[in-house]
Amino acid sequence: MYEWIKGYNLVEYSEQAERMDFGEHESFHMERLELESPPVGVTAAAQYFIAQQAWLSDDFQQMIPADNANIRELILAEVAPHFADVKQVIREGNIETIYLRELKPESRQLFLDTHTGILPVLEDLYRHHDISDSFSGVKRTIVNYVVDPAALEPYEVPGTETLQALLNAYLELPDGEYALMPLGWKFDDHLQNSAALRFFAGWAPHLMLGVDADTDEVIILHMSAREFTREVLLNSARPKPSRRRGSYLYMDIGHALVNVIDLSRQSHIKAWNELKDVKVYQLPEGMDFTDFNHETAEPLPAGIAFFYDQDSLQSMIGRVNQELEDFN
Repeated sequence: MYEWIKGYNLVEYSEQAERMDFGEHESFHMERLELESPPVGVTAAAQYFIAQQAWLSDDFQQMIPADNANIRELILAEVAPHFADVKQVIREGNIETIYLRELKPESRQLFLDTHTGILPVLEDLYRHHDISDSFSGVKRTIVNYVVDPAALEPYEVPGTETLQALLNAYLELPDGEYALMPLGWKFDDHLQNSAALRFFAGWAPHLMLGVDADTDEVIILHMSAREFTREVLLNSARPKPSRRRGSYLYMDIGHALVNVIDLSRQSHIKAWNELKDVKVYQLPEGMDFTDFNHETAEPLPAGIAFFYDQDSLQSMIGRVNQELEDFN
């Protein structure tokens, strides 16, 4: 059993956490495209990218890599005409992504009336259309299983050359990954017969299933151009204990980022947004947290938001309150 699951996973040891790059956001902007051609029919590529809005929710949106001119032409010819809101994302003067929202009513009907070769794959990928559990906010314990594509029987779909070219564009991105959220998948040996899993295994070199440890529900399907690795941070890469400099509390939050909090203006908090003066700084290249001094550094620009998991948030709130007791 489970001969289609690899019995190992590569481990990558890191001496330092990867630095975040904030420079790439400086010249980012979006331009709306007005398409003259109305939707005429639905191709396999169009049906694939329409499915989420047609079946699951109008709130879904598609962002397809489009830095390649040929790929961009395919998107604008086959997929974009079905959406009312079409924008191109431009960075550093180059078109990077095509952004698609608001499925047109006539395209929704075309989707329902059309049977392309990709439809059985989509019906298997989304075995039901209830997404309420997917966005419930309930914390899950995820176990990752690496799939052996060579062990799966191929599921070939004629007429999907354009779709596979568009999907390949995701794998050609710097991170080389693409992910989907299947609905109704249970992790058992029968999953090797899944039409969707076998189809994706035909073009993605590496696949990995993220499975809920308590329910065996497959939460996410990862696809990648590179072999999956599990990063293990050595002690040198883990956040250092918080420290104070005068009335300022420095909290190492990893990835060369530091929260700087002015304790002199602060009372005890129950929520992170009760902090009156908190700024995030990035350590200069090569600097250790123990040498950081906010007086000789510049905070990150306004408009960059950070999201913390609940455990980390409560830990930081507890640390702030403890430091306030010691400070006062």
